[in-house]
Amino acid sequence: MIEAEKTAKMINENRENYRGVARRGSVLYFVISDLALIDPMYQYSLEYFSKLFNKRLEKSAKSDDLEERLRILMEDETGSFYTNICRGLFEKDKLLYSFLITSSIFKRSGEISMDEWNIYLRGSTTDFSAFKNDVPYISDALYYKIMALEEAHANFADISKSWASAEDAAYWRPMMSSDEPHNLPLPPKYADSLNSF
Repeated sequence: MIEAEKTAKMINENRENYRGVARRGSVLYFVISDLALIDPMYQYSLEYFSKLFNKRLEKSAKSDDLEERLRILMEDETGSFYTNICRGLFEKDKLLYSFLITSSIFKRSGEISMDEWNIYLRGSTTDFSAFKNDVPYISDALYYKIMALEEAHANFADISKSWASAEDAAYWRPMMSSDEPHNLPLPPKYADSLNSF
């Protein structure tokens, strides 16, 4: 009886250690199953997914260090599913698939909040037309979208004031005419507080 309890405890501890890998697997599965909404040709069975998942568990590099093993499994499973599923996708859908996997992983880990995701998908539901655009180098529509960012997340607090500020305009104005705005620096207040999403 004591031996059975020890074994059960050890199994439970090991199961908890690998829960992150199982979560990643579930994220990948639901992204892959949702591909059928893009095109009915993209139908992948749970059996196919399970076989590929288990195969990668067996074939991935081994390590005695638990943290290293978990990292290896996460990277191997994600990369393997990406490669295998991309083989069956039309070229036009591969970028969308990449985006869906990345955003789903970030949403699951909490790096993208639901407020951020909802603003990204739907925009703001607030009517900002009563507010005056104080930024001469952007349109009213863009100014209202900037105000919606303030509403979406605490990291964007006072961003409309930042755009109107002469000091921060030295950062924002070049972004408006750049072909690669993502490579330009943000004002110091936002450079440290924003993530890549």
